Amino acid sequence: MEQPLYALPCFSDIETIVPIVAGLSSHCYQVNADSKSFFAKKITAENEVNISLHAASIYLSPQVIYHDRHWLINEFIEGENLALEPQPITDKTIIAIKLMAQCHQMTVKPIELDPINITDELIENPSFSDKQKTELLQTAKQLISQLEHTKHLVCCHGDLNFSNILIDPKENAYLVDFECARAAPAEYDLAMFLAVNNINKNHTSTIIEHYLKYAQIDIDLTLFNHFLDFCYFINGLWYTHACHQTKLDKFSLLAKQQWQNIPH
Repeated sequence: MEQPLYALPCFSDIETIVPIVAGLSSHCYQVNADSKSFFAKKITAENEVNISLHAASIYLSPQVIYHDRHWLINEFIEGENLALEPQPITDKTIIAIKLMAQCHQMTVKPIELDPINITDELIENPSFSDKQKTELLQTAKQLISQLEHTKHLVCCHGDLNFSNILIDPKENAYLVDFECARAAPAEYDLAMFLAVNNINKNHTSTIIEHYLKYAQIDIDLTLFNHFLDFCYFINGLWYTHACHQTKLDKFSLLAKQQWQNIPH
């Protein structure tokens, strides 16, 4: 039976529970309790606790205070996420890629990337007509046929958006939100990083160069480009789903922005 957040045994005296919505798709809260602040996240993926524990043990992510089947409680990092930091995109990229390389070197292995399952779930969206679903499934099949996603697997974050990187007052960087973590080739994470942050494709070589400074992994540029098209596609599906749920036009615009990058 799921315990409500306020009843978790890690808290004695709760002062406030404040929802956090910026840059996060899951139910997240700042809990002020026992003269401290905590970050609470509703768990939606079976990977999340184990990967978060491992990441915290190497100081890649905030320390885990408590976890059960439904909740993950971390120390609260005072500061901004990297998306809100007034830094040039090149500096943000260097910070993000270094964290990505550390993530890829973790020995913990999440469930393997399953492109068919991802696309099937996203296409089952009430906002799509039967005709649109048929066309989208055909596109998905074509994109997936070009992916080699079962070899040279590493622990990929899967959603390395700048908003999932926290910068504390001492300028330490932390990677958070392992909900989308998958065992996949490094090319997948690099492609998703470029796509989800809407970074121009012209920066591909620079991003890979930065990555190779921190990781001893050969990057297949052809595979990277195939994953990039796949990431644009699934991001467009996700934003369309978000638009259907929230009725916010910004998600529709983000979906179009992703899909327009896919070669026709």
